Amino acid sequence: MDGKLMYAFRGWIAFVAFVDLGTAVRSYIEKRSFLNNISSDAEYEDEKYTISRVVGIYSVLKALALIHCTLFIHYKPVVSMGICSIIVTITLYLTETLYFHAATLNFLVIFPCVLNAITLAGLLYLPKHLKLWDPPVEIDEDDAHLLKHANALRRKRNPRKMN
Repeated sequence: MDGKLMYAFRGWIAFVAFVDLGTAVRSYIEKRSFLNNISSDAEYEDEKYTISRVVGIYSVLKALALIHCTLFIHYKPVVSMGICSIIVTITLYLTETLYFHAATLNFLVIFPCVLNAITLAGLLYLPKHLKLWDPPVEIDEDDAHLLKHANALRRKRNPRKMN
């Protein structure tokens, strides 16, 4: 059961990474982001979409971090990297909306925050709950068996050195 839950959660993380890649593509194609209220009075046409491109490239970086987290979830530092990227994303969305008032509280803010909050809760809880980072007990028994077998082979090969 635990293996199925972990595979399902890895699929969830991959889905969140896919959503971030969609955000990046939308930022470049539609030239808009959740911060579409800013830079409307820029002189040049390209200046209007700078923030959209920055959000797009950040979304690509976050998606890459989450893809690595999906593939290497059994390593603590990689999970920590995924957790940090999610925390930074939630902080970005909430501060730009609630503190700086650069965006309105709409679907483009609420949906990513909820999605990232669920993923953050899963990354904080599931690896510890499923004991992914605990060393397996079988390794000790296997190592003892291999060492015993190796010592027996060494004795057979070199009977002079052992005496």
